Amino acid sequence: MERITQLGAAIKQGAVAIYNDLEKWFSANQRRGILTFVGIIGCVALFSLSMVVAQAHIRQSEYEEIIHPQVTGTRIKPLDYDQEDDFIAKKKAVSVMFAPPHGDQRNKVDAILAGQNDDLNRDFYYYPLVYNTVNIGKKYGIDPTKITFVFFEKGVEKNRLEFSKLEEPETALIPELNRLSMWNIKTIDEK
Repeated sequence: MERITQLGAAIKQGAVAIYNDLEKWFSANQRRGILTFVGIIGCVALFSLSMVVAQAHIRQSEYEEIIHPQVTGTRIKPLDYDQEDDFIAKKKAVSVMFAPPHGDQRNKVDAILAGQNDDLNRDFYYYPLVYNTVNIGKKYGIDPTKITFVFFEKGVEKNRLEFSKLEEPETALIPELNRLSMWNIKTIDEK
């Protein structure tokens, strides 16, 4: 215990000595000290910014190399990482499949879509739920562990289909996906 106390005291004395030396140097060379301080802050800010940009590029390249090759069928198109908001807002009408990249449900959906790809009446965009799943789940009101198809019109959600709620997914998925964009038929029939 005495060694730890001595080590702590030595570290404290060393830190105080370094601080005093820096203070003397700064007082003697104020202009150089300010420029050095601004330079250090600028380097730290530049490094931090480059790490944020690099992280986004790394995640996009992971999507392209790992997730995108798993997309089966010609009617499913992958969405770029962290671009779903802009993409959905810019499209007049779009259907998006929010799903984890792996799992039993995903394998079933892939098998159904691969076998009945020609029966789909529209393209779907796939956004893999890998990063930031909690925020995406809250933003779109989805469970990030389940496969959810959402139809958007001019950036506003109009209809959704959750794969786990289908009683007979092998026969019901394709017809339900084809009806996904017909969100207003039910309200017209009720009138």
